[in-house]
Amino acid sequence: MNHVLIKNVRLVHASHTDKKFSDVYVIDEKIAGVGQQPEGFVAQTVIDGAGACISFGLADLATRFSAKGGHRYNVMADVLNGAVAGGVTHVAVLPDASPILDESSLVTLLTSRSDALGLSHVYPIGALTQGLQGELLAPMASLAQHGCVAFSQADVTIQNTKVLQRALQYAASFNLPVWLRAQDYYLGQGEDAYAASGAYASRLGLSGVAVAAETVALYTLFELLRGMGNAAPRVHVCRISSARAVDLIRTAKAEGLNVSCDVNVHHLHLVDTDMGYFDSQFVFNPPLRTSSDRAALRAAVLDGTIDVVVSDHTAVDADAKDLPVGLAQAGALGVQWLISLLVKVAREERVDLAVTLSSAVSRAYRVLGLPEPLWQVGAHADLVVFDEAADWTLTSDVIRGGHSNTPFLAYELPASVTATLVSGRVVYAVV
Repeated sequence: MNHVLIKNVRLVHASHTDKKFSDVYVIDEKIAGVGQQPEGFVAQTVIDGAGACISFGLADLATRFSAKGGHRYNVMADVLNGAVAGGVTHVAVLPDASPILDESSLVTLLTSRSDALGLSHVYPIGALTQGLQGELLAPMASLAQHGCVAFSQADVTIQNTKVLQRALQYAASFNLPVWLRAQDYYLGQGEDAYAASGAYASRLGLSGVAVAAETVALYTLFELLRGMGNAAPRVHVCRISSARAVDLIRTAKAEGLNVSCDVNVHHLHLVDTDMGYFDSQFVFNPPLRTSSDRAALRAAVLDGTIDVVVSDHTAVDADAKDLPVGLAQAGALGVQWLISLLVKVAREERVDLAVTLSSAVSRAYRVLGLPEPLWQVGAHADLVVFDEAADWTLTSDVIRGGHSNTPFLAYELPASVTATLVSGRVVYAVV
């Protein structure tokens, strides 16, 4: 049996962080005691938190196991090693891999390879349509039987609204969740969506993507769901970027539509003008927007309108990133410092760090279909120990893997992770 003692830590709950210290006892995959030592417990591994915080492991609902750019080679090990170094114990993988996750055998291969690494739990998101081409539906029922937890087009828009309607109906018939980006194909300009429309983009001569690209898609989606009534599937709206989208999501929830949503953590920190003079590290899809949009997104995370914050982790080859802004591949790394960026929001908004972490823990677990994690005997021991007061500098030496595309390079970030446990095993620890 595997016995782990984590002592002198402060528990992070869904709504608050304890001020007093506790000890957490782990036997095999489960928590065996919180504050009280189980009878006959003899620690084989001891982690002294020295007053640090302990949370259930984070869930990142948007990562990719293929690099984008010229080579698109597999980066599974890089992503999962970065995940455990950042306290992320649950990783959802988008279907725009190489090859695309639209066949059962590919899902089986992905899960067997990830299981062999023995790091974070991996949750495949299957393709909604074959080849993500938006024409023929993927075999969702079969994909679900082989481990897919939801179905998505990643960043690819379904142009034909009739196909989208059929996809929603088919998913609903099998009670399968659908995860969709809210982006109109023509207004969003596909993968050329590198700058938000507005005064700044105009001054730089950049092609802009209007907020309407997001809101038109949301109006369409919500009308389809209203038309389906009680037969509508659960829909998770991925990576919204504007204040107007927040308003529409809030209204849809109040109306009773079965929807949730997430935001890229970079959109909680960065705005369009941070791009400076054409810095391609700030190219995202959807693009970074204004400071008022950022403020609305932060407020929505804090009040729960936005359910989940994700890293949208995308490894981009240097030869595809180090290009003029109009040609550069969108995306950035982020799974390894998702926890730090969430703690940074809590610091700046002067709220308990539990408020922001809940968007990657309890609320993210709920979207994945997992039970809410509670500090009680029998809970799964997927845990992260971190010092919220310990700042660290993000350098290329720190990054796990062969890519370094991030706008936060050389930034000082809070919250240093000291240990991560997955199913009770210590998979990362600072010696």
